[in-house]
Amino acid sequence: MSKAEFGKGEQMFQSQVNRRVTTGMMLVILGTVCFAAKAIFIKLAYEKGASPEATLFARQLIATPLFWILFLINRPKIPAIRQRGDSVKACFAGLLSFFLSPLLDFIGLHHVSAIVERMLLISYPVFVMILSAFMQKRMISIQNLIAIVVIYAGIYLSIGGWNTGLLKANLTGAIFILLSSVVYAGYLVLSSQLVHKIGGIRMNAYGMASASLAMVVYLVIKSVSGNSMNLFRYSLSVYELYFVIAVVSTVVSFVLILEGIKRIGAERASILSMLGPVITILLGTLFLGERLELVQWAGCFLVFLTVAVLELQKFRGRMYKKSND
Repeated sequence: MSKAEFGKGEQMFQSQVNRRVTTGMMLVILGTVCFAAKAIFIKLAYEKGASPEATLFARQLIATPLFWILFLINRPKIPAIRQRGDSVKACFAGLLSFFLSPLLDFIGLHHVSAIVERMLLISYPVFVMILSAFMQKRMISIQNLIAIVVIYAGIYLSIGGWNTGLLKANLTGAIFILLSSVVYAGYLVLSSQLVHKIGGIRMNAYGMASASLAMVVYLVIKSVSGNSMNLFRYSLSVYELYFVIAVVSTVVSFVLILEGIKRIGAERASILSMLGPVITILLGTLFLGERLELVQWAGCFLVFLTVAVLELQKFRGRMYKKSND
């Protein structure tokens, strides 16, 4: 092969790599937009009279069969389950990520704005850090302790800070959403190895199925205790929002981000996903007319900036480790 032919082949290869990376980035960004819009669609459903439980149940009812269709289509490419306990673990992880965490989040979102909800939710890396340190019986570094303190200060400001009235108005919702973040962090810690063993699509299919069963049990218990709900009494526009929440913000966002990760890697995708809170702020302002006090904006900025720095440090650490392997 001549030098010119070699150079041309190298250019073509680089061009293919660039296209793959560009496509992957666009997929992750589009998936992040779909996911970030979830809170907006949920708030719109609430404005039309929907309840948190009914919204979550409808999401599971629509999304579960779609995830199983994805699983059956991709089954030949998905790693087989080699240990019997892995399927049980996947179902338990689903209870955390698709039932308990979103249930707490949906209830909390009923009491706070979509912007505040998003900022509280992205605090989950702090809880991952704390849970991991506890499980591994190691100390948290001084740098990470400072980050934790700053994030908690930002959370305090984002829900009202020293404005007593605003703080009281947001406190109930904030507690539910922070509990949702804790549960989600627990899911990430428990499933970090499992997802590589059995595949993300299988995890979601199993998890959504177990979460749907848990939701039915939850609704039956509520009904028996005298708190029954009519899940089929809403206007057509509410069911249209349910469809968008389940399909666009749950299934489509998952598929887009997964395909993007295949092209650019999980590390780059995690950095791009930090656009999510910014997108939620823009959408909340445009479509819900949400307005925050200056002290709340300061708190949101503190939370977002600190989490972004932590994620960037994690990304650099992984890149450094890869370069030395």
